[in-house]
Parts: sequence; C-alpha cells; structure tokens
Amino acid sequence: MSKDNYFHWLWGDNILREDEPNYLVNLEHGVSIRFDYGDSYYASYEDFYGSIADVQFLGGKRPDGDTMEFLFTEAWNFLALSEGEQENRANLGDDEGF
Repeated sequence: MSKDNYFHWLWGDNILREDEPNYLVNLEHGVSIRFDYGDSYYASYEDFYGSIADVQFLGGKRPDGDTMEFLFTEAWNFLALSEGEQENRANLGDDEGF
C-alpha cells in the first residue's frame, strides 16, 4: 500500500468535546467518518462500519454502492497506515505531534 494514495485523507481529533471523537475526513469525496479510536483498535472492517463508524456525507447525498465500498476501503487502509506510522515514530522516539 503506497502512502501516496492517501494524501487526500485526514485524521482529526476533537479534544474540545467531552467524548473526544476521532474523525477520518476526505474532502475530495465529501465524507466524514466519526469514530472512537479505542473502540476501533481491535475491530474488524465489518464491525467498524457496522457499529463503530458514523459516516456522514458533506453534500447530504449518499453515493452509489461501489463508491461507498471504495471510500470505506480507502478509509480503513488509511487508518491502518496511520496506526503503523504512529507505532514506527513511537519506536524511534519521534512521537511529536501524536
């Protein structure tokens, strides 16, 4: 999986809210996925999208099934790559910003 394929994805945290939700956002496709990182860490793909993720489309219109599957897979892969990068930085002692 090349990291270059995921430059249009963002991972954000809302630390001002009491529940401190996490977000995966893709503005190119207008999708925001709210989730709890603790709940998602050991979740399967099916569990993540079935009960953990709150998927919202910024344009208010849900895309067709193929586009949904593409976005869900990309978001899942981005989350996995991001977790791996965080672990690598922590192991190297370079966890600044995380």
